[in-house]
Amino acid sequence: MAALAALLSIGVVLAVDWSEAAVHDPARTLLLGPREAFAAAQHPAWPVFGPGELALYLLAGAAFVVPGLWIWISGRYDLAGPLLAVAGLTWLAAGVRRSSDPLLFTGGALLTNFYLPVVIPVLLGFPSGRLHASWERWCVRGCWVLAVFGVAAEWMFFDPRQAPAPYPSTSVNLFLIRHDPVIADRIQLTVGSLAFLIGVVLVVVCIRRWHTGTVAYRAGFWPVMVGTTIAGVIVLWILATALRFPGSQQSWTLNLRYVPIVLLPMAIAYGQVRYRMARAAVSDAMVEIGATPIGAGFLEALRRALRDPTLALWRFDPVRGGYVDDDGVVRELPRDSRRVATVLEREGVPVAALIYDELLRTEPELLAAVRGATELALDHEQLRNDLQEQLAEVRRSRERIVTAGDRERRRIERDLHDGVQQRLVAAAIMLRRAQRAMADPNTHSDLLTRSASEVDTALAELRELARGVYPPVLAERGLPAAVTALAERSPIPVETDSALTTRPSPGVELAAYFIIAEAITNAAKHSGGTHVAVRLETRDETLRVVVADDGLGGAQVGRGGLSGLCDRAAALGGDLTIDSPHGGGTVLVATLPLRPKDTP
Repeated sequence: MAALAALLSIGVVLAVDWSEAAVHDPARTLLLGPREAFAAAQHPAWPVFGPGELALYLLAGAAFVVPGLWIWISGRYDLAGPLLAVAGLTWLAAGVRRSSDPLLFTGGALLTNFYLPVVIPVLLGFPSGRLHASWERWCVRGCWVLAVFGVAAEWMFFDPRQAPAPYPSTSVNLFLIRHDPVIADRIQLTVGSLAFLIGVVLVVVCIRRWHTGTVAYRAGFWPVMVGTTIAGVIVLWILATALRFPGSQQSWTLNLRYVPIVLLPMAIAYGQVRYRMARAAVSDAMVEIGATPIGAGFLEALRRALRDPTLALWRFDPVRGGYVDDDGVVRELPRDSRRVATVLEREGVPVAALIYDELLRTEPELLAAVRGATELALDHEQLRNDLQEQLAEVRRSRERIVTAGDRERRRIERDLHDGVQQRLVAAAIMLRRAQRAMADPNTHSDLLTRSASEVDTALAELRELARGVYPPVLAERGLPAAVTALAERSPIPVETDSALTTRPSPGVELAAYFIIAEAITNAAKHSGGTHVAVRLETRDETLRVVVADDGLGGAQVGRGGLSGLCDRAAALGGDLTIDSPHGGGTVLVATLPLRPKDTP
């Protein structure tokens, strides 16, 4: 694109005819239609074409191409950049109107206004250059019709060599059908009036958009509005030469016709810079995500990014069934045309809504960036809340584990003191009595028999106590055998079913064993059921334990030792769920990894 612009510039320079007649020829006046050019040529101070004007013309073309390429490269999804660059190329191509070659002159004259319908979408669709309203598209279509067919019609019945002028024209119009001053005058007045009307509409629309826009929209649009207004006023004043308004034929007004051409692309480029600065402000909001939770600081960063001080973030409260503002008041999403709501969802469930001015929809990329930043902030906040909840649960679990360990140690101590210790003491006493009763064989034998009985009972209690700490059958034969042993000792019938394809690690086996043992004990003591079913299976590198009874139900975590079961499962990276409707029995499902992460 840059190379093509350079080639066109060189072509224009080489095509210019610098003869005395050519530099004074009104028909070759750049940017003006035939009627405006010949009307302005009647003024005694009519400017003569020279190197200075040629340099201004090429500079104006570069003012389109350079910003257009910059916008295009820095934001390739926008149409503004390509449109500005193409407008600059058509502008430069029209410069061959200064040539004495009939084909180049005619082509340049017909291309005079081609750049305008290319630029107008950039103004109406700022900042992206995309048109949204149907009237905008019709306006651009009308500009194309006027630029293509209107300009062509102006030259169909106008022969510049026969038009009166202080310096007679030598330009050959190849588009000429026949010279008819009356028809040409009416066509040129009609085209000029329509162009004047379109210019007024564009100026009014730009001023109105700036006036009714939000702070965010005005921040980026005001350079375009100012540039369009200045350019429109100057162009309208020059168009007035076609109607020969008093003072409209002053030579200084014609010298100003390059000013708006340079102003417009520069204003658009500056507006794009402001737009990108606003997008960069979103990065500041992203930085604040890691520093503080969503609050005034984050919202202020978003408001600065969008330049909309009214922007709000409402949270969705599933309990109250609506969106809640910062004051805790339930609010309904706006339905009028002035405010717009963008609902933010997580897995199809609404979590919040961004409320902003509807004119910000003209900046879809900026809104997308702000929406992404807000969603990331909400996810960050949710993760932080989840982590805090997990930490709190870890503290509670740690307290329960310590409490359960202390309680278990007291139970073991009590069992040893009240059971095994007492029996061993009794056996020791009877043995001493047996020593003293050596003279009485019957008494001696009875004491020895009773002592042996006490020792046997103590050994049985020790075995039972040791089995509760760590059952030997679990280490020797695995979890299915240990569960079968539990079922044989259970006071109510227990049905076991094992579909294990691999043996879990020792820690997982022990946790599963105690979960099953506790579930069977609870079913026997509290459920009032008559049957328990235990199912063991492996699924996707996990051990799944299901314990179901036909009792009264109503079991809850926190009662009957179930909190300890959940802690055991969570300690290994697993989980435990309980389904226990009243009157419908209890189903306990524990899912444990076969190999915990810290297990080699």
